[in-house]
Amino acid sequence: MDDIKAGAASADEVAADKPAPSGPPRRSRTRWTRLIVIGGVVAVSVWLAAPWVAARFTQVHINDARIAAKVVTVSSEVAGRVMEMPVLVGDTVKKGDLVAAIDRAYSQPQLDAVLSRLAATDAQLEELQARRVLLEKQLSARRDAALAGIAAAKANHEASLAVLTNAHARHQRAIRLAEQNITSQQTLDESQAALDTATQQERAAFAAIESAQASLAIVEADGEQMNVLESQIASALAGRAGTEADRSLKEIDLALRTITAQFDGIVDGTFVDVGEYVTPGTRIAMYHAPDAVWIDANVKETDLGKVHVGSRASISVDAFPGRTFEGEVIGMGGAATSQLALLPSPNPSGNFTKVTQRLPIRVSIDAADTELRPGMMVEVYVDVTD
Repeated sequence: MDDIKAGAASADEVAADKPAPSGPPRRSRTRWTRLIVIGGVVAVSVWLAAPWVAARFTQVHINDARIAAKVVTVSSEVAGRVMEMPVLVGDTVKKGDLVAAIDRAYSQPQLDAVLSRLAATDAQLEELQARRVLLEKQLSARRDAALAGIAAAKANHEASLAVLTNAHARHQRAIRLAEQNITSQQTLDESQAALDTATQQERAAFAAIESAQASLAIVEADGEQMNVLESQIASALAGRAGTEADRSLKEIDLALRTITAQFDGIVDGTFVDVGEYVTPGTRIAMYHAPDAVWIDANVKETDLGKVHVGSRASISVDAFPGRTFEGEVIGMGGAATSQLALLPSPNPSGNFTKVTQRLPIRVSIDAADTELRPGMMVEVYVDVTD
């Protein structure tokens, strides 16, 4: 018992010898440590948030954007069976390369038949034109002959008139001489006979003039054959024009059975196989030009006032993480995308919830030597500081 008391007393003496700890300095160090940590956290937060805050005021971020291109769908314009389809999805085609070939078994014979009809029409036209030339020559010769006959008949008539006048004068002298018994009755009779002969010759000459004029009238009447030939030639020409139009249609039909690429591109899809029967309007293939791509994006209506044509843009493509492409706004839509929807959303109930609308814009992209495919998702950051 005495030993225990002695040990307790020794412990109290040892405790009395140790200096007592000071409380206030330890609390001060703890407070400074906390301030330093809080300051570091705030600084890091400001450093991390600064780009986001700056972007909020200098950029418009659009994540509803896709790569777009001139995607062309090739359709059949004629009916027939597909005989060749040399392209596959992903193939590169050059302008003029064969995309598909449609059966020509019926079109070629039809074109040959039209060409035969055209050749027959041309032969008929040549014959009619030759007949026209021959008829023109014949009519010209006959007309000249008739005119010459008329001239000769008129000259003969003038001569007969002169003979008739002379015979009449002689007969009148013979009558006067006979009345004076200077000449004989025989001389009077001879003068009368000569007068009668001259009279008949004059009548015959006049009849020859009428005959020659009648011949000229016949020639002029035969000239109507020329009008008949002209109408036949016009009819043949009209028929030839119709045949020529038919030939053009057959040639177009034949040409449309060979479908070729209209520009250099990449095949995005094929929709028919060899042996399949297609009709006008049937889709054959789809391809696009890889060098002519752009971005179609939808910007919020609340940000539309900040964006204008020519605004610079930074673009990130999901398919190429870590890369940034440059571009600019090259077009802005005139209506919200909701106005372009196939199914409009009217509000007949009167319950209205205001939703921020989006308007389409088009952004160019500088992505040389990079294969951007239509439909790829991208994010656009439009610079609105300018």
